[in-house]
Amino acid sequence: MSLFSGAEAEDLSGLILVDKPSGPTSHDVVDRLRRLSGVEKIGHGGTLDPMASGLLPLLVGEATKMSGFLQADDKSYEFDLTLGATTDSDDSTGTIVATFPLPEDLSFERIREATEGFVGERLQEPPMYSAVKQKGVPLYKLARKGMTVAREPRKISIYSLEILAVASPVISFRVHCSKGTYIRVLAREIGEALSTGAHLSRLRRLSVGDFTIAEAVPLETMEKMWTAQDLFRALLGPDRIFSALPGVRLLGEPASRLLKGSLLPAAAIFRREGLFHATDTIRIMGQDGRIRALAQALLDEGRMGEFPLGIPFAKVSLVF
Repeated sequence: MSLFSGAEAEDLSGLILVDKPSGPTSHDVVDRLRRLSGVEKIGHGGTLDPMASGLLPLLVGEATKMSGFLQADDKSYEFDLTLGATTDSDDSTGTIVATFPLPEDLSFERIREATEGFVGERLQEPPMYSAVKQKGVPLYKLARKGMTVAREPRKISIYSLEILAVASPVISFRVHCSKGTYIRVLAREIGEALSTGAHLSRLRRLSVGDFTIAEAVPLETMEKMWTAQDLFRALLGPDRIFSALPGVRLLGEPASRLLKGSLLPAAAIFRREGLFHATDTIRIMGQDGRIRALAQALLDEGRMGEFPLGIPFAKVSLVF
């Protein structure tokens, strides 16, 4: 039975942070929340593989328009890799394709030396079992037919990679990385750096941008214990979703014509908040600090003095 009626469901909008269990797909979780809430318009802000658990942001109602911003955020994970075997999917859901002897030295120092080169900006080749498309066809569909094709490496960034525990043949890590990073591939690469094979055997997402697993509610709790009020209180609005973005406060209420133009007049600006660079997404706020729109800055913060009459910005992308 849905928590909200059809009319009530249409008015719901915001972000809910779910702690996804291992097993269901991200789309399964979306379907389960649709049945629970009665809201049809729900999407997720970044896929988690079925074997993975952890933070899954779900966008409800009109907030689904914000999905692109969440998917662009960096992420952090805890993961285990198991040494001694590689699989066709690079994780424990796949078929073992090769086995290897375990390294004799698995000290923290040996592992640290082998993995310190992974930190920083680098190229990573997407796995065959991924949603990346080749001539319009997802790679996983080709992989299921036994096909392997060349993949264009993609630029990623590993901001930190911390060893948490070593219990051979399993090593546990915590990683903070950019969007588009495949932890399955990273696990295999770490195995190669240790002169053996490895595959991902556990994955838990801890954060997406500024949102953390500490803020998330287990899916089971939602389904078994939540009332309509619990769901309503859990919805995060645009002020929370975009709180980390720099922006400008305008005097009074921003007129709709300001939000459709290409210049924020200096006389309308109350103050700027945070530093921003050309192409950065910025918040446009009322004097009360509540977000009214998102736009794209056309110049760095440091060059704003060249425009004494205001701040140039690109077409508004979202109006709240």
